[in-house]
Amino acid sequence: MSVFRPVRRVTDRDGRDWEIYAYRLELPPHARRSGFLRRVAAALGRAFVELPRAAFAARRSDEWTIEAVTWVPRRTSYTWKTTGEYRGNVIAQVEAGVAAGTIPRPRYATFVGVEEGY
Repeated sequence: MSVFRPVRRVTDRDGRDWEIYAYRLELPPHARRSGFLRRVAAALGRAFVELPRAAFAARRSDEWTIEAVTWVPRRTSYTWKTTGEYRGNVIAQVEAGVAAGTIPRPRYATFVGVEEGY
């Protein structure tokens, strides 16, 4: 499983395509920086400091993030946290709920929230 590739794809009742991701790697949120040099320095810091730190922490953790994302008409994502033991069950329940056109409430997972963008 990869954070860069969805583990499942599903279409809901309204015809929107959803991608479901499962990953353990969790980067800390980053602050917006003004100015080109500050943004470059922040990007390098994330790539060479925060990314290896998050990868090391993920190896020791059994917590998985399951995220369902649609891009049309705007980016919308639903996020849950679960353990490795229930990862497959949660993915299946999220897939079924999204296909039915509802916000899934899978067992053995904690709902983190909804994020809507542009």
